[in-house]
Amino acid sequence: MSEKASKLNKSEEILAAALELFTAKGFDGTAVPLIAERANVAAGTIYRYFASKEELVNSLFQKWQESLYSKIKDSFPHEAGPKEQFHQIWKSMAEFQRENPVAFDFLEMQYNLPYLDKKSFAKRALLLKFLTRFAHDNRDILIKFPPDALIAIVWGAFVGLVKGSRNGKIKLDDQFLKETEDLLWNAIKLPT
Repeated sequence: MSEKASKLNKSEEILAAALELFTAKGFDGTAVPLIAERANVAAGTIYRYFASKEELVNSLFQKWQESLYSKIKDSFPHEAGPKEQFHQIWKSMAEFQRENPVAFDFLEMQYNLPYLDKKSFAKRALLLKFLTRFAHDNRDILIKFPPDALIAIVWGAFVGLVKGSRNGKIKLDDQFLKETEDLLWNAIKLPT
């Protein structure tokens, strides 16, 4: 294994350990030595890759926020109608959460916390800008709410469903997701 590959593996091991611990214990409840122990490295090794715990959590946030944004943006059918576009956004959110449940939880826990830096907020802004563009481009068929409110309605419902599935009150299978997608689409579009 090359030195570069070895460094990349160490960095990824640290990020994976930090993801698990920040999600389980929160930022304040996760000490660097605990991350080092989980990653099977010395605590000092972490500081070779990340200058501080804040830099580590920001690197992790940026990585997963970019991954979520790419998942939604890359499969977006620009030429399709609004309902199909909404379907693809919803489907992409669900796929991302299924493929990366811990990362999804981590992202949801981090929004608007004081240790996030400008680069992290910029990564978050890319997704919000993309979703706002969808709302703006379809303003003639969506209810007359500000785009941020429409995004909050849909995103908040999705997060609530994920939480409900974790406590066993909701079975988040494909059929239920489709029914929920239809319900939300009808909630945010103008009556026909």
